[in-house]
Amino acid sequence: MERLIKRDFVSRKRKTTTTTSTTIADKKKKKKPTPNTSDEVILLPLPYDLVLMIVARVPVLYHRTLSLVSKSFRSMVASPELYKVRSILGLTETCLYVCLRFGLTSYKWHTLSLSSSKSSRRYVLARVAADDNDDDSPCNVGLGYSDLVAIGSDIYNIGRADKAFLRPTSGVSILDCKSHTWRKAPRMPVELDELSARVLDGKIYVQGRYHQDGSWKKSFEVFDTNTQTWDLPCCGLDWEGIACCIIDGKLHAVTRFDGVFAFDSKKCRWELVEKYPRTAGDTIFSVSYCEVDSVLYSVSGDGALRWYDSDMAMWRDLKGLVGLPKLPSPLDGFGSFVKLTGYGGGKVMVFWNRNLISSQWLKRDTIFCAEIALERRNGDCWGKLEWCDSVLSVPVAVVTEFVKVLAVTL
Repeated sequence: MERLIKRDFVSRKRKTTTTTSTTIADKKKKKKPTPNTSDEVILLPLPYDLVLMIVARVPVLYHRTLSLVSKSFRSMVASPELYKVRSILGLTETCLYVCLRFGLTSYKWHTLSLSSSKSSRRYVLARVAADDNDDDSPCNVGLGYSDLVAIGSDIYNIGRADKAFLRPTSGVSILDCKSHTWRKAPRMPVELDELSARVLDGKIYVQGRYHQDGSWKKSFEVFDTNTQTWDLPCCGLDWEGIACCIIDGKLHAVTRFDGVFAFDSKKCRWELVEKYPRTAGDTIFSVSYCEVDSVLYSVSGDGALRWYDSDMAMWRDLKGLVGLPKLPSPLDGFGSFVKLTGYGGGKVMVFWNRNLISSQWLKRDTIFCAEIALERRNGDCWGKLEWCDSVLSVPVAVVTEFVKVLAVTL
């Protein structure tokens, strides 16, 4: 594309000639202004609609590099028209968004992109230009007050905290990953002090509790993203450290003491599926788990990847995985974190960080990422390491924590 555009521009430029008999006044009249910005050089030779069609075919991973070319490309990459064209052409793809917390109150959004430099690293976590000062942006996410989930190209901030008083609310906000702007959504029927949210079949299931009249009350709220309406089924579970997850295509709630329950949406009730679960001990104390093709994956106490065999009701190691460094264990304590997320096409993305002390006075957080292809074979889950590298290095005086890693469709 660059060669075509540059050649077109040069050929046009060569056609501009002057004769010796032309006066200075005539030269001034006939002289055409030379483009003095890279935007004009790149975009003038071709119509905007044609350039838009070309850019629409470029994978989203390259959008960060394109945005560095010129202001016009930067505007085009973030324009609604670009994503309309991509949708018409059937070119939607999965992209990863990472929410990081620096200290206790500073939240920053990043997306996995191809590096624009000539270094050995192919991928980087690029800063997303979302308005962090917006009232709808995350605040105290990951502390039990609220949760983040993704549906399509939107990220829902469920139960966003009030920045003025640093307390939970019933508010819900949406980050549009196409325009990187926040908008409000219908509020939850009940304001929750603690909650866990998961997505299943276009609906957001929010399990939690709230304090009223000197005691804790349970709540179970369901949000239909198609109709943008809330439902309040009377079938919540008693909250004692509940973690929600998807197993075999069904919503499950793993409690600290009572076992594992599956939600029957037709009967609108929770059914006990495991009384003394090995699932609970491994899942409730770890936030390092995700679902890929209805299979639950997590990180073991010794930092290894494993999957949950629902038929055998037990965790099993991921076979065939070679070359992946040992991941930080959930028992390593505060300062090292692991996050997993599905990446479409039967893949899991693993993010983790290690606090590396480069000198006595400077602490550097290095964030790593690995892409692993998954396969079911003879009743086992196998993994193949596609690539693994560092994607972000942050010299900070405070601990960097993963709040959430989400897969969106753009």
